Amino acid sequence: MQIKNVAMIGAGAIGGVYSYSLHKLLGDNFAFIANGKRKERLEKEGLYLNGEQFYPKVVSSDEGTTFDLIIVSVKNYQLQSAIEDIKDLVHKNTIILPLLNGIVAKDILQDAFKDNQVLYGLAIKIDAVKIGNKITQTNSAIIQFGDANNKEMSEGVLAVKNLLNDAKINNQVFEDMIKTVWTKWMLNIGLNQVSAISAATYGVIKNTPELLTLVDKAMKEVMNVSQVCDINLGDRNWQSVQDVISTLSGDGKTSLLQDVENKRKTEIEYFSGTLMKIAKEHNIEVPVNEVLYNFIKAKEKSYTK
Repeated sequence: MQIKNVAMIGAGAIGGVYSYSLHKLLGDNFAFIANGKRKERLEKEGLYLNGEQFYPKVVSSDEGTTFDLIIVSVKNYQLQSAIEDIKDLVHKNTIILPLLNGIVAKDILQDAFKDNQVLYGLAIKIDAVKIGNKITQTNSAIIQFGDANNKEMSEGVLAVKNLLNDAKINNQVFEDMIKTVWTKWMLNIGLNQVSAISAATYGVIKNTPELLTLVDKAMKEVMNVSQVCDINLGDRNWQSVQDVISTLSGDGKTSLLQDVENKRKTEIEYFSGTLMKIAKEHNIEVPVNEVLYNFIKAKEKSYTK
């Protein structure tokens, strides 16, 4: 199985970073999915990555073409709209790879595209910042992806891996991708939320013991919840998160902080909001995340009134 054409929906920092490499490899066999003014803007202005401008092909939802792989890199609250935008661009063998934060996107996409292979996926070590159509990135980001269990990789997973390798995109396939997605979620819940309430860059957080303590407490609540959900995050997952934090660029900012600074809707419902719902179902207390959730919700409401 070979992936011959690829589409990306979502031209934010993550989508922009990976679209650069895929466009370089595939040319017009790579395209963004966008409609209306967003399509016009991408076609007219293109994107910049670290100062280099490029103009990926842009297709609308009703163009009638289909793709072997569609990468979904929108915000969680944009997912239902994205599903509508891609539904006519999917053929029976299209593989769908979500790169969203949180733990719910894969199931939502699989429910919408029951006959397609929908992978688990995430982007780790992303420190990209997007302002307008200009993206800057200093770290070597990694896509982690696969089926739920990858002891033996499926044909689809191997095809995606070969494509990412050809595009020189760092990637990893883990045997247990559900635990891997929960590990990234744990990182987001700690690092992203603390950065959003403190307005701190990665460097400030790493050099401020009080903030690191708050990050750790928020993440330990995720570990506690994972035990009752049979995910069972353990020492190895905890250490992998610490390793990621240690490599992040000092000037970098989390996506949640960038949303708050730009007075955009946040993904807080998919971080502590989701954790609180699961914890309530199992009668587990998550007090640190309740505080973080309410603080960020209040901040969001202050600029969306």
